[in-house]
Amino acid sequence: MKNRLRHSILYFFIHVIAVISVFAQNDAPTLVNPSLRTLGKPINTLEFSEFAPTISADGNTLIYESDKSGRWRLYISSQANGVWSEPKDMDVINNRVMPGDFIGGPCFSYDGNRLYFTSNMKGTVGGMDMWYSEKINDVWQAPKNMGKTVNTAGYDGFPSVSPDGKSLYFMRAGTNNSPTGQRCCILMVAEKRGNYFINPKALPSPVNSGCEGYPRIMADGKTLIFSSYRSGGKGGYDLYQSKKTGAKWSTPVAMEFINTPKDDELISVPASGDIIYLSNTNKNNKDDIYKLPLPKEFRPDEVVSVEGVVKNEETNKPMPAIIRVSNIKTKEKISETENDSLSGKYNLYLQKGKKYDVSVTSKGYSFQSEVYDLEKATAYETIKKDMVLEPLKLNASFRLNNLFFDFDSASLTKESELELDRVIEMMKTNATMQVEISAHTDDMGSDAYNQKLSQLRAESVVKYLTQHGILQTRLVAKGYGESVPSVPNDTEENRAKNRRVEFKIIKL
Repeated sequence: MKNRLRHSILYFFIHVIAVISVFAQNDAPTLVNPSLRTLGKPINTLEFSEFAPTISADGNTLIYESDKSGRWRLYISSQANGVWSEPKDMDVINNRVMPGDFIGGPCFSYDGNRLYFTSNMKGTVGGMDMWYSEKINDVWQAPKNMGKTVNTAGYDGFPSVSPDGKSLYFMRAGTNNSPTGQRCCILMVAEKRGNYFINPKALPSPVNSGCEGYPRIMADGKTLIFSSYRSGGKGGYDLYQSKKTGAKWSTPVAMEFINTPKDDELISVPASGDIIYLSNTNKNNKDDIYKLPLPKEFRPDEVVSVEGVVKNEETNKPMPAIIRVSNIKTKEKISETENDSLSGKYNLYLQKGKKYDVSVTSKGYSFQSEVYDLEKATAYETIKKDMVLEPLKLNASFRLNNLFFDFDSASLTKESELELDRVIEMMKTNATMQVEISAHTDDMGSDAYNQKLSQLRAESVVKYLTQHGILQTRLVAKGYGESVPSVPNDTEENRAKNRRVEFKIIKL
């Protein structure tokens, strides 16, 4: 047991964080699960403890606790080609924590721009609070309290935020005691409104059974791993997994491959969903950090990572924007998030098996949209895509990327509606704007045929816009056929780029 997690008498109910026992044999540790692999040097040390790891969504940044300075502090390391860098002291956070204070449970946001943790440092609302530090231009900032909307006069800790940034899971002191006399906690979830998480509510049964803690929400946004002291376990706190469908949570399943008679509590899993990181006690009675494969039956639904930078077309500099993700077939809005306002970076985690419309908007600028068809995706991957927005000004022109027609036809597909609705919203916001809707083809077919097809396609777009409230006098339909290619028609890829519809501002 780790008495360091029982913060003096005030926090006697913070129970032990010790995962998986290790026994000495022939001067080397014998692991309960033979698949466990130590991260080795420079992360782990013989004489000190390394504890409570959190891994970034891309699996390349690790933050953990260590007592190698004489008291517990947070350290950060990055991985390149399988080699971890020399850990650095996160002094901007650590130096705020007095020697008698508690700090623990670091947890990355999925976009990598926030680190959440638990502490009773100066500025705490109550007994123990949730805090966060933001990363701006790759520099971690001074910690901030998450506020009274989620922190109470009692114990609130070990936060984990969903990949869309909308839901905060955490543990709060309950009223019961465990069979061993430890104060039990319950799992809570709060929803984000504006810049704050508000209205925390206890997760329903069967997740909460009376003695739970240490929640981690996975990259699919619906798989929750947490600890629980309940009948049928191996003893102490065991790890369980539950999945959310709609508003309901499945019956928690014990993670037998990792549970032991001791307390099994904190884990971390990257967005790939195939590896678990955890702490483990070594033969010197110190903690080290290990990883092991996550069995397929416990893996979250597979996702694809989409990341990039939103830039201003005129200056090529990063800019703030709103990123919206929708199911292109059902038009259901899946998420709406903001990118990092200074670096322009954004990160999305899209579940496989669906087709998505992703749009980036900012007031006073054009929008850019992309389609991500993941219906047949088979493996985790990272797609890098920068998005460029152009200021709304006279003669500004941009491509309507998510606009589709039936083959060799001017009939718009149902999947075009999200893109067209964005055009309508922009024109309603800019009530005096007049635009040309210009359609273009590749060089396949005769000039006359391509000219006619492009004109009909431009007119189809204008017809949709007028049917949805935009005055005909604000719109011009113009077909250019193959006469204005954006790239040479020398490959099928380039021909696809030339088959396009553009939006051009002819009056503001």
